[in-house]
Amino acid sequence: MPGHGFTFTMYGCPGDLAGLRGLVAAMREKGLGNGFDPGPAARAASKPLFEFLATVGWPVICYPGYADMQVKEGRARLSDADEAALRVLDRAGVFSGVQLGEWGYYFHHLSSAESWWKQVYRDPKAFEAHRRLIKPAGLAGYDAKPTSRRECYEVLRDYFLTRNRYMRGRNISVTGHSHYEAYAAEWGAALIGLELGENIAHTQSKIAFARGASRQWRRPWSIQVSPWYAGSCTTAGPLRMEGNYARGLDAGHSLSLYERMWLHAWFAGTAMVTPENSIAIFFERPEAPWTLTSHGRKAAEVFAFMRRHDRGVPYTPVAIVLDHFAGYQPYGSRPWGIMDITPADQEVLDLFAHQLYPGSAFHGTPIEHVEQGWLRPTPYGEMFDVLLSSAKGAVLGAYPVILLAGEITFHPGFVCELHRALRKGATLLLHPRHAKALGRDYDRLRGTGRVEVLESWTNPATGKPAAVSHDRLTGLVEEHLPVGVDGDPVQYQVNRSRTGWVVELIHNGGVTKRPTLPVVIDRSAVAKVRLRPKFAVRAVREWRSAKTLPHDEAIRVTIPPGDTVFIELIPSADRRPS
Repeated sequence: MPGHGFTFTMYGCPGDLAGLRGLVAAMREKGLGNGFDPGPAARAASKPLFEFLATVGWPVICYPGYADMQVKEGRARLSDADEAALRVLDRAGVFSGVQLGEWGYYFHHLSSAESWWKQVYRDPKAFEAHRRLIKPAGLAGYDAKPTSRRECYEVLRDYFLTRNRYMRGRNISVTGHSHYEAYAAEWGAALIGLELGENIAHTQSKIAFARGASRQWRRPWSIQVSPWYAGSCTTAGPLRMEGNYARGLDAGHSLSLYERMWLHAWFAGTAMVTPENSIAIFFERPEAPWTLTSHGRKAAEVFAFMRRHDRGVPYTPVAIVLDHFAGYQPYGSRPWGIMDITPADQEVLDLFAHQLYPGSAFHGTPIEHVEQGWLRPTPYGEMFDVLLSSAKGAVLGAYPVILLAGEITFHPGFVCELHRALRKGATLLLHPRHAKALGRDYDRLRGTGRVEVLESWTNPATGKPAAVSHDRLTGLVEEHLPVGVDGDPVQYQVNRSRTGWVVELIHNGGVTKRPTLPVVIDRSAVAKVRLRPKFAVRAVREWRSAKTLPHDEAIRVTIPPGDTVFIELIPSADRRPS
């Protein structure tokens, strides 16, 4: 984030100055983070707290202080006095923002749910005063059925900009079920946030969308890991039932998942990681003497690891480009939450859910296996970013490969940007229908650079036409990743550092977690992999154990269940990363 390094936040803070000072002192002493998300409410009454936090210098994300922050014409609006309080942080050069949380889910689902509105406006008079704002049932948040994707785009854009205008341009975006990260960045969000965990599927594709949006629009991005799981929630204390749902350290998600999520979010390039509800999880009691729980100790350990290592830059050589108005929405499968899905849309859905991140759509699976759907083995690695066709050629050309997917409108501006990307050395992969839609521009693109029309291929797993074949994806791995990963299925990502390459290896298997029961770990379910560097190696180090590994033969790594390892590969002196 502007003016700050990587941030690991505390979720929540005391509302009094003495309590906040005590929490900051405890966080510094225990090495438990360097920011707040959320911190104090974005209200004038928080000014003394902001004055203190300005001296601390940590980033601060605020909630507006109104339960209806997502309602387009709701009460959540910054007053002059609220704005004056937030300017205390501005003057100190401290990054701050006001969260517009899970707005995609609100727009398509909660905006027409009367029960949600009654919870937000608990006073019957307040509910009646706002009843007119409830959206019609069956229209996914729209006042009338849209006739085009462009119309959907304009309606969502007006919603987002209205909320941001009322918050005086201070909104950051947080999306969960929806994949609207690129649009939030385009519409001016100061931070592109993802909520993950909870009951939210498609973790890895959301990361690919957010990272691509970050690069396309030059905005920082963040991940908030939610402890809610089918109504149960991780908190401090022993496992206990409260009504139908569990609370306690063993409730909700496993500590193994939290650790994998935090580490992967950091390595994937986030500016900020937020462990949701952490003030109620990391301490036995959210007050002095701020005694850490097992989760708090693990968080401090993870944050210390992050600070010790230069994570480098995620190496994602393939840009998957969707149409500017695609409105990709795997939750419910309907583009923009309401449009009919086309065969081309299905290709994009299947590309993410059945090829790049197979098994990431966990809806309908038995509850004991649901947690395994959040992070999945990656047969082709985490080597993809997702961009929209509004991207400039300078951005597109930074990727060695550009893969167009779904229906694309080849307006003249986009075609010009493709020419610029080809001149920078990118290879353009097209579906046969794209070549046909380009008309004479196809020949002109071929005359400018490398253009490949992909062969039509039906995925045997789905029985449907695919955007790209398994064989071509395998070829991209061999052509562009500097390290091959063989052996048991694992999730992996390659980062380029100042001194070489770092490979993240995540074994998501062997961990079974029900929301109301302690985790069960099969210690025998290890993953064994072999790394194949495609360059001469001088040294190999495993970061978490601080061990040096032999490299005269194949580099073999054994990963315990639910664990993450980082392998640093130092090239010979004449083979530095390019």
